[in-house]
Amino acid sequence: MLNDASPLFRGICISATLYAALFLSHIVAAAQEWDAAFKVIAASITLMTFVIGPTLIAFGRMTETQEKTSANTIGLLISLTLAIGLAWAYADQSFDITLISVFLSISVGVHLFHRQLLNQKQTEKMG
Repeated sequence: MLNDASPLFRGICISATLYAALFLSHIVAAAQEWDAAFKVIAASITLMTFVIGPTLIAFGRMTETQEKTSANTIGLLISLTLAIGLAWAYADQSFDITLISVFLSISVGVHLFHRQLLNQKQTEKMG
C-alpha cells in the first residue's frame, strides 16, 4: 500500500508509526519497571524527536532534492512540536522554559545543519 504513496507520505507514515510504537513501548517499560529498556526507548524517542526531517527522507526513500527540502521543512515543524512535549516529559510533566528553549534550539540546529548539507549536495551536483 505505501509503495504507491508519495515518498513524503510514506516517510511520514513510517516515522509516525515508529514514534508511536516507541512511545507505547516506553509506557509499558515504565509500568513494568524495566529500567534498562525504558532508558533505551527514551533515548530512541529523544533522538528521533530531533531528527524527524532526516528520518522522513530515509523512510520515504527520497531521491529528489525538492522532496528532501520539503521533508526537512515539515520534519522541522513536527520536531518543534515534539520537542516541547519531550521537554515537558523531561521536566517531570511541567513546563521548564529553559529546557523547552534548549530542546527547540537542538531541533532547529539539527534541521538547519541538515538543510545546509542538502543545499551543499545540490550545489555540488550543479557545479
